[in-house]
Order: sequence, then structure tokens, then C-alpha cells
Amino acid sequence: MPEYRVESVKVTDLKSLRKFWLELQQRADCSFFQSWGWIGAWVEKVAAGLNLILIKVWDHDDLVGLGLFVTGDIKRHAIIHSRTMFLNEYPLEGKNMVIEYNGLLAARGCENTVYLSVVRFLIREFNEQDEFVFSAVTEDTCFNHLLDIKLNDSKFIIKESSRAWFVDLAGIPDNVDEYLATLSKNRRAQIRRSIRLYEREGALQISEAQNIEEAQAFYDGLKALHTQRWLSKGQPGSFANTQWEAFHRALIQNRFDTGEIQLLKVSHDSAVIGFLYNFVWRKHVYVLQTGFADSADKRLMPGYVTHVLAILYNKSKGLSVYDLMHGDSLYKKLLCNNSQKLLWVVLQRRRLSFLVEKLAVDMVRGLRKMTRCGY
Repeated sequence: MPEYRVESVKVTDLKSLRKFWLELQQRADCSFFQSWGWIGAWVEKVAAGLNLILIKVWDHDDLVGLGLFVTGDIKRHAIIHSRTMFLNEYPLEGKNMVIEYNGLLAARGCENTVYLSVVRFLIREFNEQDEFVFSAVTEDTCFNHLLDIKLNDSKFIIKESSRAWFVDLAGIPDNVDEYLATLSKNRRAQIRRSIRLYEREGALQISEAQNIEEAQAFYDGLKALHTQRWLSKGQPGSFANTQWEAFHRALIQNRFDTGEIQLLKVSHDSAVIGFLYNFVWRKHVYVLQTGFADSADKRLMPGYVTHVLAILYNKSKGLSVYDLMHGDSLYKKLLCNNSQKLLWVVLQRRRLSFLVEKLAVDMVRGLRKMTRCGY
């Protein structure tokens, strides 16, 4: 497979980066997390002050690939030190914005060669770096092809995998009763009972924020419910990271008017049941954050009820996918009719320290297994 021409530049001009990114994303099949909506906010609000490197891939004079890498140092197991480059993220120092559906931005039809060209370029040109991290890429994002390629002094390692769960909205009925009939018998009975109990206080309704001010107000409500629930479990919740909140406040402020931000509220006459903070990109809804009202009545299921109404609401809007994203929570498996695998892939140089690390980790795992088995 022929390689494209690849170059790297330090990012110093946000306006120039924006121009390149917006032009290429029109010719790319990309997620919201690869779009300028997410990337631009990340560069401005999170990556400022970091060593940000833009990789450009060219097919003659045509731009066919882009990737933003940040350098950072990692220490593992107290003794392992790794000089690392991260694609489109910096999961250190409180700056982890938890990207999903990540990857290089590549022109349609050029994906395999873009990835191969970038991988070879990174190995060749960034000799001082030990690892290159591609977090939360879809299983079919060219890595199936790349994992079998022989690299001289490097190898690919899958550090983690997780299924992302979503609802193919075209494949579900249009109303609550018919949709619930597609779920397991026990769960649909519980959700129907919960809906009946809520409706004793008034008709259930779902509303979408209509302007930036209302969206920020919905986000305030979500923050309150989310934080209350996590504090009751003895954990701080997402909003304990002030930089995370500031980043998403900026996303709402900057991208709401483009139609990429959706804030939903489910309520009845007496109270709010739940809030959802979603991204909308090319008819794909990504559920990023939730806030649900707790109740002493365990028959009430605010999360399930909120998601069910949101699923049907987005289907009625003509959208295609309602994505609960990665994780093995039971509610995702029960509500969704499809899934795909995400991979956390590391391109790692063959270093003696990494060999020692692997041997030590394998030994510890072996001892733990033996202990569990009673040896």
C-alpha cells in the first residue's frame, strides 16, 4: 500500500487549524468527537499551553488526513516512565475530557492509507517518544488492518476494549407501549409501572432547551441532580472537576446555535424527573451526561423513564441513532438494540522497561488467579 506525504507542525494559530479541520471534515465520515465542534473547544479550553502537534496527511496537493497529538510523561507502577503522545486528548492533570469515537480525521476512501502513513511517520520522526495512544477508537477504524502489520521496533497493544451501546432508531416502534414491548418482560413491566406512578402527579412531558440561556439553565438542573446522586454514593461525580464543567459550558455556549447540542428535561406537573445533555451530529445523538431525581420509592425508575421518552422524542425528530456510548451498565444493554466495540490502542516501542513491566504484570495476575482458585 503506497504512503501519503505526511508532515507535522506545532499548533500556534487556531484560525488556520479551524480552516483545515472544517474543510476536511466535510469529506470525512467522522463522529462528533472528531468534528471541529469538539476539537475546537478542546484546543481552546483544555489544550492551551500544552505541546500540541498537528499531523497533516497529503495525497499530492489534497489534504486527506489530520490528527492532533499532545506529548506527556506517564509514570506507571512507580518505576516505569513513558514519554507518550496522545491523539486528540490529554488524560493527565485533570484534563481528561473522556473522548469516545476518537480517531484520525480522514477523507472518505483514504482511511486505511492515512492511518498507515501516520503510524509509520510517528515511529520514524518522533524517536524520543515511547508510546502513541489512540483512545476509544471504533474496532473498524483501520486498526483491524494495522494490527497485523509488522513494525520494526514497535508493536500495537490493545490496552482496553468496551462495547458502546446504541439504539438504531429506524428499527424501533413510534410509541411508548410498542417500544417497551421490545424489551425484556420483567423490565418493561417495571418501566410501565414507573410511568403510571409518575403520571399520578401529572402527565409526563419532555422538553428541549430552545436557546443558549435555557440550555445553560437545564445544565444547572442536571448538575444539581447528578451531584446529589453521586454524593449519596460517597463519590464526587463529574462536576467535581471544574475544568470538565468549564469545557462543557463552553461547548454549550459555542455550539448550541449550530444544532450540535441538545439539552432535554423530562418532568410532570409536580417535579423534574431527569435531564439529559447530548450531542447531535449527522443525525446521531450522543448521550454524554445525565441527572436524575432520586426517590425513596424504589418502584420509580427516573433513568429508564427519561431515556425511553428521549429515545422516542429523537426518533420523532427524524434522527437515526440514540447512543448511550461505552460501558457495561445493565440499562444500556436493556434499552439498546445494537452495539459496537471501542478499543484503547497503544503503539509501543520495544523497550526493555516495557518488557519488564509486562512480565511483572503477568506474574501478579497469575498469582491473583492462583489465589482465587485456592492454590
